[in-house]
Amino acid sequence: MFDEKLRPFELTINQYSLLTALILGGPTTISDIAERLGIDRTTLTRNLALVSNRRLITVNPGEDGRERVVTLTSKGWAVAEAALPAWKAAQAEASAS
Repeated sequence: MFDEKLRPFELTINQYSLLTALILGGPTTISDIAERLGIDRTTLTRNLALVSNRRLITVNPGEDGRERVVTLTSKGWAVAEAALPAWKAAQAEASAS
């Protein structure tokens, strides 16, 4: 249901959760995002690639070179903000079920 509501924004619920995690937590490492969202790094990496290709995020080397830091772009912020009413509608629909 969430994916259906978010489809007009070309997002899945996992991708939307990723964007909102970055809105709430700011730039952070891939490991921290995976832990925060409770998903494995393989799934996260796939979703990062999809939103990165759309220029919704940037992924850059961290301070020690082994980690990658994910940052939300202004375009990513705008897409997440535009999709919020659809997410809220799906949430209300799920709560009513």
